[in-house]
Amino acid sequence: MSEENVLIQPLPVERDSTGCWTHPAWPSTDDELIPYSWFADRGLEVRERNFEGDAPDELQAAWFASGIADCSAWSPTQPAGDGWFIFSIHDTEDGPICVWVRPVTP
Repeated sequence: MSEENVLIQPLPVERDSTGCWTHPAWPSTDDELIPYSWFADRGLEVRERNFEGDAPDELQAAWFASGIADCSAWSPTQPAGDGWFIFSIHDTEDGPICVWVRPVTP
């Protein structure tokens, strides 16, 4: 069975002390971004939710203005529709993002 045919399942999200967590199926790469084709090849739809604009204002202020690198109080808003699960919550150059995925429905 090829890597593309392995069904990626939701797992319990156990965030670290800074609020980050990444599914073990996330490919090993030095890049913080994965090409959308990687998800499509695995039958997944993907949506990103940015901390900036989604987290409460006071949490954003603490992160961006105060330099407190902790997004553990952020509960990323799930995209509309059923079947979404968190694939990663991680920091980027532009602040934390949450990557949501769900199986593509035929």
